[in-house]
Amino acid sequence: MLKTVVTLLCAGLLAGCGNRLAPPTAPVDPVQIHLMDHGRHPSLILPDGDGWTRYVYGEWRWYAEDDTGLWRGVQALLWPTQAAVGRQSLDTLPRSGRTQAIPEGFLTLYSIEVSTQDVNALRNRLNRYFENPEQRRYQPRYNLYFVKYPERYWMFHQSNQVMARWLQALGVEVHGSGLFSHWQLEE
Repeated sequence: MLKTVVTLLCAGLLAGCGNRLAPPTAPVDPVQIHLMDHGRHPSLILPDGDGWTRYVYGEWRWYAEDDTGLWRGVQALLWPTQAAVGRQSLDTLPRSGRTQAIPEGFLTLYSIEVSTQDVNALRNRLNRYFENPEQRRYQPRYNLYFVKYPERYWMFHQSNQVMARWLQALGVEVHGSGLFSHWQLEE
């Protein structure tokens, strides 16, 4: 089993680390969304009324329970574990570069125009997980509310691959392995 995982990881590394994004051409009723690259994982920022809502995907114990030790990280990558979706309301957009506003910091903010209808559909789908307030867990370290996500988290279903799926739901073409959070916006 371990040999298979190492082989697949090496194949992913050789396939290239970058995820290239091709925005939709001429989206209907365009609206701007933002992909935040934190260096290890991404966040998606969607417009929401007068403000913005930030969404993340990750491992439940790592994010919601703040269990961030080395062994926890190894377990989260090698064995399917409980996944989580996080959500945060923002009044303004963060700027690219290091910031205190987003505790995990970030490197780059990419802006992409997509269809308003697609944004509304994805935002509604993600918000449905948060409907029951008793299932939400606030994590002050990240200033995010987390809920359990029905799919399992592990190396080949982690934040970058899920982000690629969310972006594809918005009409963005994603090229690359999705193993790492190295995003590039195609012109």
